[in-house]
Amino acid sequence: MSNLPTVIEPLGTDIVLQLGGGTLGHPDGSAAGAKAIRQAIDAIMQEIRLDEYVKIHKELVRALEKWEHVILV
Repeated sequence: MSNLPTVIEPLGTDIVLQLGGGTLGHPDGSAAGAKAIRQAIDAIMQEIRLDEYVKIHKELVRALEKWEHVILV
């Protein structure tokens, strides 16, 4: 998810992101995966750093812990 800015920033917002593995592979299920992806995109669009945005978005925390191999509190 931390690589989303490298996709969104140069291409803009009129794009389609295919994130099936990130959605379905979320440790708390696909609904949480969809929320985490939306949270990451919202953070990028609002120019908020992910390490700040995770403080109030539990689905994003769990996704980053799984795929970025970091522990967030």
